[in-house]
Amino acid sequence: MTTVSPHCPAPEPFDFAREVYELVRDTAPRLFAVVEEYRVGTEDADAVVVAWGLAHADGAAEVISVEGHRRWQLAAAENVVRYFGRAEDLSARLVWLTAPDTDPHTEAYAA
Repeated sequence: MTTVSPHCPAPEPFDFAREVYELVRDTAPRLFAVVEEYRVGTEDADAVVVAWGLAHADGAAEVISVEGHRRWQLAAAENVVRYFGRAEDLSARLVWLTAPDTDPHTEAYAA
C-alpha cells in the first residue's frame, strides 16, 4: 500500500508592512464628534459639530473644540456632553464614526 502525503502549499512570505498596518488598525482610538442639536423635533431643527474627540481602549478620551480654544481629557467620552448644550432648545450628543465592534477603517490594505 502506498501513502500519499497531503499537499502542503508553500508558506506565504512574511509581510511586515501588513503587520504594521494591522497593529495600527487594531490599536487606533475611536473617532467621534460632539454635535449640538437645536430645536430637535421641529421643522427648524439644526445641528453643528462643536468638537472632535478620540476615545482610547481604556475608555479615556481627548476632545478639542472645533475652534481649537478648548481641550478636555476625560475618563469617558460621554462625559464631554456636560460642557455643551446648556441653552434652552439645545442639546449635545456624541456621534461615533464607527461602532465599537467594527473595523474602524474602510480603506483596503495596500501593500
